[in-house]
Amino acid sequence: MPTVDIRNLTYQYKGSGRKVLDNLSLTFKPGIMNVVIGHNGAGKTTLFDLLSRLLTVPAAVSGLPPEQETLYQVQGILFSSSLTGYDLFRFFLYTDFRNRIKITRQPYTDSQMTSDEKDMMERLWTTRYGDMSVGERRYLIILAITLMQRKLYIFDEPTSAIDPAARIRVLNRIQKLASDPDKLVILSTHTLHELKNHPCHLYALHRGQKIFEGSYTRFLEHYGSEDPDLAFAHMIHHH
Repeated sequence: MPTVDIRNLTYQYKGSGRKVLDNLSLTFKPGIMNVVIGHNGAGKTTLFDLLSRLLTVPAAVSGLPPEQETLYQVQGILFSSSLTGYDLFRFFLYTDFRNRIKITRQPYTDSQMTSDEKDMMERLWTTRYGDMSVGERRYLIILAITLMQRKLYIFDEPTSAIDPAARIRVLNRIQKLASDPDKLVILSTHTLHELKNHPCHLYALHRGQKIFEGSYTRFLEHYGSEDPDLAFAHMIHHH
């Protein structure tokens, strides 16, 4: 998977005088989690909508794979409460044109899972979606997505509103996916503490502009705090 390059991208919605993205330049590389951070309204969702081709891709963006090679996880997907974990997996994987995983009545497990995850999958396989916790739902969805074969994966706040144990499970699956040099993984998050133990490259947006790029450690050093929330506050204050 090649890099995705954005050079001097300016974007505003029709009829609006405000630049949602303002002369933005950055490069997303495969083999590591590319993490976009910033306040709500900083331009993250518009950027993701462009990369996923929900919006017309301008000439300033290059290196995107074909549309069928992109998978975009968004917030607020609604599923029938009567679906079971088994049904959910069938829904995702049987719509994947490259799927080689056979979904049976036996719970899905693989070598990446801990014993606790395998026990949870055995329980969730027959549990109705409406009876699952938010964290359990999110884990199942992210797990299914990471098993689908694509070139570009975009995750919109995949750990939002879930408990710490679920966040770890979700990020571990995404990190494993991102370590593949043939796949490009981009995600957004507001929970910066969770990045401490996950290799990643940060891009901070503010008012449509990139104001920081670098590692998690460099981010803390640059903005003078071991607490990422304080570092984030310092970053916004400086701009």
